[in-house]
Amino acid sequence: MTVESKDEKILSGGKPVMKQIPDENDPNGGGKAICVQDIGAPKNAVWNQILGLNAYAGKVPKVKECKNYEVTRNADGSSTIKTKMVIGVLPGYKYESYYDHTFHPNDDSCVWSLDYDKYSDFDDVAGHWHIEDHPKKTGCTRVFYACDIKLRGAVPGPVMNILTKSALKSATSWVKKESEAAPASEMPSNFAFP
Repeated sequence: MTVESKDEKILSGGKPVMKQIPDENDPNGGGKAICVQDIGAPKNAVWNQILGLNAYAGKVPKVKECKNYEVTRNADGSSTIKTKMVIGVLPGYKYESYYDHTFHPNDDSCVWSLDYDKYSDFDDVAGHWHIEDHPKKTGCTRVFYACDIKLRGAVPGPVMNILTKSALKSATSWVKKESEAAPASEMPSNFAFP
């Protein structure tokens, strides 16, 4: 995603730049979501929040439960993090899913999909966090977040909106809030650069 001058103005005001791209081929309303957010904290503090998956419940909106069930350091320096997450969307709409994250510290990137060895309430989910030093502000970070979601069967429009557009905004806003509140936080030691 290219950050244009009009986007820079929004970002400099502390707001995220968001784009939702519906999948016209998905009758259940799936699609792609992309967000960019500037954060007044260095990259280590941002990664501390993103990779602290066990602390998401109570910190990340709509997340009711989040627990890693496997963390592995790979030979190439990346880490695999498998996580169970329960999201409460609206009364009567709760989704339990199992995720397979791969954190690539040398690329400042974390990608994820469903853990296909386990049953999840979503048909498919894939996402990507990428962070980089802010192009103009020393000690600040620019965060890129993308998520694609495919549901099992049709769901009401308000539920889909919460799972895509609202989730997109809250995904980067909580990272901004928590990172800026603890800018001296370090990268979790088990994910530190090799």
